[in-house]
Amino acid sequence: MHSVGLKWAEKLLSENTSLTFRLGYHSVPSMRQLHLHVISQDFDSNHLKNKKHWNSFNSPFFRDSVDVIDEVSQNGKAILKDENVLSMELRCHRCRSAHPNIPRLKAHISSCQAPFPAFLLQNGRLVFSEGKDANHGI
Repeated sequence: MHSVGLKWAEKLLSENTSLTFRLGYHSVPSMRQLHLHVISQDFDSNHLKNKKHWNSFNSPFFRDSVDVIDEVSQNGKAILKDENVLSMELRCHRCRSAHPNIPRLKAHISSCQAPFPAFLLQNGRLVFSEGKDANHGI
């Protein structure tokens, strides 16, 4: 699934080189079928409407695919962590500033130029076009 997710990210990057993607799984899946999320880090979507949804992709609830692969390789399974993080306050995924609601958060992230957190820049957690500075998103 990770390889297929990378191919989708590469296809989307060929159409829009400004995007950055993250591949991963929810700690507690919402569906029975195993599924991988390929999610752009611009978070420009009308479907992103509430705190629970935002936090499902921007907290420890979201497990990076590369980390899950390493965990399965080392332990023979992924360890599900049912952390109560979906009700946490809304924070920018780049600069970690707090925001009172989704519209204000979306307004902020549309112009936030802070570098991605260091842990996301390691181990292939972010997928971006060649020549792009993923640390600054340009």
